[in-house]
Amino acid sequence: MVARRLEHTREELTRLVLDAAEEIGARDGLRGITMRGLAAAVGYAPNSIYHAVGDMDAVILRLNVRTLGRLTVTLKRRLRPGIAGEDAVLALAEGYMAFVRANHRLWSILVEHRLDGESAFPDWYRDALAAPIAVVDAALAPLFPDAGDRRRSVAVLWATLHGIASLSLGGKLGVVTPEDAPTLARLAVARYLARYLAGRGA
Repeated sequence: MVARRLEHTREELTRLVLDAAEEIGARDGLRGITMRGLAAAVGYAPNSIYHAVGDMDAVILRLNVRTLGRLTVTLKRRLRPGIAGEDAVLALAEGYMAFVRANHRLWSILVEHRLDGESAFPDWYRDALAAPIAVVDAALAPLFPDAGDRRRSVAVLWATLHGIASLSLGGKLGVVTPEDAPTLARLAVARYLARYLAGRGA
């Protein structure tokens, strides 16, 4: 295929490529996204994609930024006016599980894709990773005023929800429990908060 010239700006071509990657990824997962497939989808030669977006790692990272952005929006929408404390954290857990359920292949791309060492992540990707975590951190702030306690609690809750989601999507959750993923996520978060806060004397 011969590259089309001057039909799109670099930004427009990047958007076309990411739109195609998102569509393919939502349907076929990480393995379905190839440079050749993207080139065919957007009507440009692979070299044009390399020049506009970068290699496959760059494409996947930018796709993951989209997914993280949508996750962040989903979590923020769960924080209705007046909701706070444990109710806010439980709402975020439910929002996270709902997002994974509705976007399971794109979420899988987010967790499956690897680079050679965390230091390889560019700053713009680190910012995208930090955004949904910041939403959880803010919701936990009234319950965990100590920054160290809060950071550890965010990590525990995030890892817990990730594990439940992974087992559920892999069809393995039923081996562990008859509860469905949203119910188990809510139970895990509620019990963690209750035990931790009780131990702290809150």
